[in-house]
Order: sequence, then C-alpha cells, then structure tokens
Amino acid sequence: MASHVLRALARRPVAGSAALAGTSLAAGAVANPDHDGVHFVNRFTEASRAFLPMYFVDYLGHVRRCVGKRDDEEHMWKSRQIMWSGVATRLRELCKKNGGIYVKAGQHICVQPVSPQPFQTILRTLMDSAGVRPFEEDRATFLEDLGVDIEDAFAHIDPTPVASASLAQVYKATTHGGETVAVKIQQRPVARFLAIDLATIDAYYGLLSSLIPGLRFQWLANETRRHMAEELDFREEAKNADRARALMAKDFDDMTELHVPRVHDTLSGARVLTQEWCDGVRIDDREGLRVRGIDKTKLAILVNEIFGRMTFVHGYTHCDPHPGNILVDSNGRVVLLDHGVYRSLDDDTRRTWCKLWRGLIAGDEREMRAAVNDLGVDPDLTDFFRIVLALVPARVVEDVHGTRTSAVISSTRDLGDDEDDLGARANGSSNNLAGFSTGVDKLSSFGKREVMRDVLGVKVERQTELFETLPRDLLMILKANNLLRYVNEQLDSPVNRFRSIVASAEEGLAVTHAAGAEGILERRARERNGGRWGESSSAARWSYGAQVGAALLPLRLAMMKGKIGFGMWRKAKEEAAAAAQAMKGAAVGAGAAKATGAPGGGPALA
Repeated sequence: MASHVLRALARRPVAGSAALAGTSLAAGAVANPDHDGVHFVNRFTEASRAFLPMYFVDYLGHVRRCVGKRDDEEHMWKSRQIMWSGVATRLRELCKKNGGIYVKAGQHICVQPVSPQPFQTILRTLMDSAGVRPFEEDRATFLEDLGVDIEDAFAHIDPTPVASASLAQVYKATTHGGETVAVKIQQRPVARFLAIDLATIDAYYGLLSSLIPGLRFQWLANETRRHMAEELDFREEAKNADRARALMAKDFDDMTELHVPRVHDTLSGARVLTQEWCDGVRIDDREGLRVRGIDKTKLAILVNEIFGRMTFVHGYTHCDPHPGNILVDSNGRVVLLDHGVYRSLDDDTRRTWCKLWRGLIAGDEREMRAAVNDLGVDPDLTDFFRIVLALVPARVVEDVHGTRTSAVISSTRDLGDDEDDLGARANGSSNNLAGFSTGVDKLSSFGKREVMRDVLGVKVERQTELFETLPRDLLMILKANNLLRYVNEQLDSPVNRFRSIVASAEEGLAVTHAAGAEGILERRARERNGGRWGESSSAARWSYGAQVGAALLPLRLAMMKGKIGFGMWRKAKEEAAAAAQAMKGAAVGAGAAKATGAPGGGPALA
C-alpha cells in the first residue's frame, strides 16, 4: 500500500514540490526557530498526520468492512458514512490546529451540497467565531500595508476587536475627521503561509482523489484557491462594494431601503479595509427587530427584491448573504456587509437561470427541462432540481407525521447521531455497523434515501451528479438562495417570495433577450421614468401563468412535503416492524436454546 501512495504522490508534482520545499526550508531554518521554514514544516507535518490516515485508516477500514458484501447496498452505504465521518473529523481537527486558510477551506467544504453528509455535519463547528489574535500583530500588518502606525492614522481605535474570523479581525475606530469607522485587518499568518498552505491542500486533495474512489474534491481545491484570491485582497472587496452600490442605487433608495457601507480608500489596502461604521441588528434577531418596531413583512419584501434584482436583473450577486452580513437599522433600512465574494453571470447563463425559475414557478415543465439541459445538467434531474431550488434542504419534512424526522435532503443530523459520537465511532471505538440500527418510530438515514428515491425517481448517486455538473458560479448562487430561504424563515416567512423572484426573472429575461433591442428599450424607458420595474405599467404585466404559478407554488410544495412525509411515516413503520420482528426472533431463539441446553443458552430445565 505504501508503494501505491508513493506512486500517486509522484503523479502529483505539486505534492512532490511541497515536500521538497519543506526539506530545504527546514534545512535552512535550524538556526532560527521563528523562520518560515520551521513553521511550514510544522504545518505540513500536521497536514500529513491528518491526510495520510484518511487513506490508511478510514478508506482501508471501509474496504475491509465491505469484503464479501459489495452487493449489500445498505451495508455499503453505512460503511461509507463511517469512512466519511473519520475523514471529516480528521479534517476538522487539522483546520483547528493550522487555522487560517485551512479553516476557510473547511467552511467551504461544509456548505457544498455535493459534500458527503458527515462533512456538512462535522465541519459545521468551523463556522463558529475564531479565537482573538493579539492587537500587536494587526498593528504590524497595518503599518506594512499603509506605511503609517495605526494609532497615528486614527484619532482613536479600540484595541479589542469587535469581531474575529478565520481571515480577519474588525476594530472600531474614529477618524481624525470625527467619523466612526470599522477597520478590518487580515490575520498575519494567513498571508504569511498562503502559498504553501494552498499547495499542501491542493496536493493532498489530489492525492486522496487518486487513492479513494468516489472522492472527487479536486474542484474544491480549485474553488478554495479562487476564493482566497478574492477574499484575501481587500481591494477587490472594496471594488465589489462600489459596483454593487452603483448598480443598486438605480433601484433602491440609499437612505431608506438599501445601504452599502462606503470605503475609505486612503485608509485601505490589500490587507486593510476601512469603511463607515453602521449600527443595526442582525436580520435574524427577532427581539431586536421587535424592539425597533420593524415591520417584518415589509422587510422580507425588501430583502427578496434586493437579491432578486442582484441575481436576475443585474447578474451580479452577493454570494454570502448569511444573517450576520445583513443588518437592519432603526428605520428598517437593510445594510449589506462583507462584499468579498460576488459572482457575475453572463447574459446567456442569466437568461437560462431566469427561464429555469420561471418554468419552476409557472409549472411549465417543458421550459424548466429545457433550461436544465442548457445549464449542462441531465434533464432527468429536473424533479430533484425543483426540490433543491424551492424547498429548504434542512426542513423538507417537519415532523408532520410524528416520525421525529426533521429533514430529508441535507439534515445536520442525517445520520441520527451527534457529531462527537460519529467521530468516536469513525476513529475506531465502534468500528462496526451496529450503531446505525434504527429504533422504534425513528427512520434511518438509509430509509430517508429510499423514500427520496421513490418519490423523486432519482437515485442518490444521480442527485450528486446535479451539483457536480452545475456551473460553479451557479453553485455559489444556489448557496446564496439557500441562505435567503433561511433568512425568510427567520422572519416567519411573511411573504410569498416566489412573486418577487418571478417578477425579477421576467425583467431579467427582457434585459437579456437574445435580440436585445426590446429589453434594452424597455429598461431605458423605465430608467427615464425613474421607476422600478414593478412600477412600470407595461413591464409589470408579467405572464398570467407566472402570476398564478407564484400563488399556487406554496400549495404544490406543501403537497410535495406531504407526499414525502407520508413516505417517511410509512417507511418508519416498516423499519420499526422489522426491528420488532428481529427482536422477537432473537428472543424466541434464545428461549429455545435455553430450553434445549444448547451452548450459550445456560443450563437446561430439569
């Protein structure tokens, strides 16, 4: 097996060069314990301690468990979950030890729909706040980036950060002009070890992809590299914010509807971003909204309009709209933060995305299948795509039939265990499949998969194919869509969001019309009249079918939930009956053995 690994490593020039680089750096750093080479060797060693057992322990353990049982689909699936749980646990601990880009890579894997379920569950802890780093480190970064001491640049700065994340810390300061600002400073180790950390992650992703069938994460390494290039250059974030502000200023009033904080260019650089301080509460802070007297219905309408127009009309989307990045001030104005990751859609892709949503909402199967095909996805996955787009993945079934099943597609508890138990079992404390047995009135994860397969007519392997073939930029926008569904839920879903989506999609289609002339003329007319699309009497008349579809879609989705829920209830009953029958058979067998004096049955009755 070792030769297998070495051959695979030899096929990965990045991995080989990383190892050689580590040797040379270590040799040159003996006299200086703070030399970058020493730190690199330590980080590379930690990575090796995590990645190599993923193959030798987790994958080979899966192979041993499945000897002679390749035809047992349920056994194979459960064994894979143990393997992925072990891999995810090791990756989580590595991310915590090395920090920086490793944490960001783990966070990125965690939110990908294509990731195995244990990855989405176990790596979720990486989404928590990072530890606070010393102010002196950030002072040095500020000086290096801007050429001036941070305490000279501001009239006052609080040395205690108001927020700390994997890549940066944020401080509250006051300019010499008296304005309160937020100062975002990149963590020093992130940039210091960026190149070698990226090379290490890329090398091991490639190595594991070569060694473990079914692990296709090389594209994630490429996405991580792309993310880092965007998020680690704060000048790009400043450009994104400026462009978003300019685009959305045509549609929303800066003082009352949508505000993007302005950047102080003279106090910003590649690793420092200074922008105006904005007070407000998180959009999921229900008590904070109540105290401020915010109308949640109006707020929900506004948020859906903002992101609908970003995606469908302008094709320039903020791809991380989690509640921490959406504030609401005392006037109900939305303040949009963190503009590090945006995705642009060209006219063709945006037009197809608009058609996909319009077909979904209007119930036009032909248009939706055609759009799915134009995106490069198998049209046979249309039914599954409909569920992914329209239903919140973590809450497809909400205990509607008393099965204690709270999710179907991507529950954070899909394995029926908490993550610590998963990690312990994966690391050998219970290296068998007994832990996956079902209890009375509780549906197993494998049972859920079977129900989804039966209801949607799509094998789980093909469901994964959807996320692997979807264009990468749309995968990020799909993630944003999921986050917006969550935001709408936190506001108690007071509006039919599909009305806003289909209105924006209709305008997007007009703007990106193949001929171009009609859409451009109508858009110019709207801009001349100073009105939003929905206020234009001609353009607001989106198709009757789409209007009816938007009104009926929640009912159709409720029926789908009911169908899935009934399937879950029936499957849970079947599993409970099977478990009870197995227990009864075991009891009868034990009684018979005891009565006949069989070995292990105890002494026979006289």
